[in-house]
Amino acid sequence: METRNTSWGLEEFVDSLVVELDKTRETLAVKSINKPLSYTVKELSMDLNAFPSYDGDVVKFVTAQPGQQGASKVTIQLGSITDQQVRATSKIPGGKADINIDKIAVPKETKRTLRRLGINSVGDLKELQRKNVDLQKVSDSDIDYAGLANEIEKSRRGQSPPAISGVSLSLDQRAGPTLTVTGSNLAIDPKFEPVAVVNGELAKVAAGNADSIKILLGPQHRFKETNEVVLTIDPFALVKLKVKAKP
Repeated sequence: METRNTSWGLEEFVDSLVVELDKTRETLAVKSINKPLSYTVKELSMDLNAFPSYDGDVVKFVTAQPGQQGASKVTIQLGSITDQQVRATSKIPGGKADINIDKIAVPKETKRTLRRLGINSVGDLKELQRKNVDLQKVSDSDIDYAGLANEIEKSRRGQSPPAISGVSLSLDQRAGPTLTVTGSNLAIDPKFEPVAVVNGELAKVAAGNADSIKILLGPQHRFKETNEVVLTIDPFALVKLKVKAKP
């Protein structure tokens, strides 16, 4: 089957090669923790026969096919690296709580741009944000960072979904009837105030944290034998409960 011969840019090629080398280096970094490396990667050169073209703005290359004459030779030289250099220059991949950018629903081009910058996980992004790095200027691209941040929060929420362990009704002498929902990973976003609807009527959330949410009930909620409680905990977590009152 004939392989389609498409043009490519030197920057794109080198970026892709560096991404693959970074993956190999991270693998060696993990291996060096448990077992000292008994080898090094010797010098490696790569010769590419290609036809360059320049349109006044961008240089592109087309790889020469077998038997084609007149191609230019592009040589890429890779140096050696030792296990000490691997440990000194490589970052150990993130733990189980970190989120790989492959798990984020963003355009393929965005993921490619992030990898070119050495960003492979949400942890990498957070570290750059902590250091106030302006990725828009560094990448010189039209990445929708607001959408990217939104997808990151969505992926993080997906790894820590809310879990309900119990619901109780109590009478507060000052606030009145209070419905308390307990569990884990509940109100984890301090910037978002949970919204509660009880029996089709909006209810006030008195307090909320990761372990419990307190909902104030009024006459309009008509608490009865079987009740429906809908909680919007954050933009990515909505919980619907059927609460039965004991006689």
